[in-house]
Amino acid sequence: MTVAAQTRRAFVVVGLLAAAFSALGFRLVQLQVLESTELREEVAQIHGQVLHRQGRRGAILDCNGNLLANSQSVNIIAADPSLTQPVAAQMARQLAPLLQMGEADLTEKLSRPGRYVRLKQKVDLDTVQQIKALKLKGICYEDQYTRSYPNGELASHVIGFVDGQHRGVQGLEAVMDTYLNGRSGYELVERDRKGREIRALRNEAIGPRDGLNVTLTIDQVIQHIAETELDKAMQQHHPAAAMIIVSRPKTGEILAMSSRPTFDLTDPGSAPADARRNRCISDVAEPGSTFKVAIIAGALTDGTVSLPDRFDCENGAFIYAGRALHDAHPYGVLSVEEILYHSSNIGAAKVALKMGPSRVYDYIRAFGFGQRTGIALAGEVSGIAHPLAQWTKLSITRIPMGHEIAVTPLQMLMALNTVANGGRLMRPMLVKSVTDEDGKPVMQYQPQLIRQVISPRASILMTSALRKVVTPEGTAPKAAVKGYDVAGKTGTAQKIENGQYVRKYYSSFIGYFPASDPQISILVTLDDPAGGGYYGGTVSGPVFRGVAEKVAPYLGIPPQQIEAESGNLS
Repeated sequence: MTVAAQTRRAFVVVGLLAAAFSALGFRLVQLQVLESTELREEVAQIHGQVLHRQGRRGAILDCNGNLLANSQSVNIIAADPSLTQPVAAQMARQLAPLLQMGEADLTEKLSRPGRYVRLKQKVDLDTVQQIKALKLKGICYEDQYTRSYPNGELASHVIGFVDGQHRGVQGLEAVMDTYLNGRSGYELVERDRKGREIRALRNEAIGPRDGLNVTLTIDQVIQHIAETELDKAMQQHHPAAAMIIVSRPKTGEILAMSSRPTFDLTDPGSAPADARRNRCISDVAEPGSTFKVAIIAGALTDGTVSLPDRFDCENGAFIYAGRALHDAHPYGVLSVEEILYHSSNIGAAKVALKMGPSRVYDYIRAFGFGQRTGIALAGEVSGIAHPLAQWTKLSITRIPMGHEIAVTPLQMLMALNTVANGGRLMRPMLVKSVTDEDGKPVMQYQPQLIRQVISPRASILMTSALRKVVTPEGTAPKAAVKGYDVAGKTGTAQKIENGQYVRKYYSSFIGYFPASDPQISILVTLDDPAGGGYYGGTVSGPVFRGVAEKVAPYLGIPPQQIEAESGNLS
């Protein structure tokens, strides 16, 4: 072979080698630079797996530390289809009875492309142990929590519930969601070609954070007492709805709150929306004669009247502005005190006429009517308190008897609490504290004074008169509690349908005891009771008594030696 031929051959070999190395270099640049992001993601998908770690949602506790809502640990069963696909049908037959799923559904999931698929959520620990005992290749487990409500229906309207993502939907679960909700975390797990975890390469990226615990003012025992007595009234009187609230007048703490119809927190979706509504804060109605408390307390504060002052109640029919106002029973001349415990509409109207519209309206607003109370629950309405410009000539005589105004049960109870509490209006209180997992306080809530509404002297005078409501002379002897000094007020208001009063009633009783040092107040309202009467003292008074008789010994409130009241304070 000539030298020239050898030279040509050498150039060809060198050229081929140069072309090969150039192609290899280009491919390396393509892999390492141009396609590096996509390749890293592909490798991560093949060899890496993200395991999610859910933070535990905080507990809701009653005032004594009893669990009202809690989060229980369950598991997510997941799979790596790249490992399970070859034996998907066989594996599905083993898992189906344990997971209570169809074999076909499981087979489809175990055969999907990719490296991760969830088979089932909220799997209990016993089932997890049974699946682990099978030693199935490609099955993995993640922690998860499920919300539990150990008392079912108890305090359901106050506690509320969560959705499928553990977010608060209603009640305190929603209002306190920021504190209760934990933070989810995750970790990246590296696996070899056979799907085995490489523990040396485990990387904890973000750890979960548990939610905070919320302690309420609700007392589980008192809540149970209140709901039991309310259910008895439902069975006896068959009202369309019913409401009950128990509170501490001096602090505004709510010890129990419930309404009927109700629902089971463990299955809220099975109840209609109407049953899930908290009627204590969302429903408004004309309060009837319970509203006389606010008007007469204001008149006593201003000095417009005194308890012995007497008014002619016109023997049950009073003509004003061309319209007749009636009492349930005909009365002649009554003192202010008698107007209260006999519940005279005409007497209350004449007290209001003496006050004048401006002062009557001032006290309506001062007691908090027409405004939200500020309770820590969503869905509260403000009620209806028309401004003076919208009053008619009749309004000054109708509003004192609880017409032409609409209030929530909670507003009415807080107004009575003001009378019991020396004239001080408190904000209703549902949450006591927020604590971390070690029980250390993150937030502490204290009773909040809104304003002084009536004078302490007027408070004493009102209590003196309201004590007689539960005597045989008053409208609610059935609300009397043996051994305890009770002050209270009845209300029986006609309902309005299509703008007209109909023969349906809201029947209420609100009261507090011991009258000389109020520890507990209770509101009971039945919406349109059927059979057995409809007056507040007749149908709601006994519910008050039933709750009071059980709550007093539970709280250690000693019976009193009840002194006869002369009623001569002025």
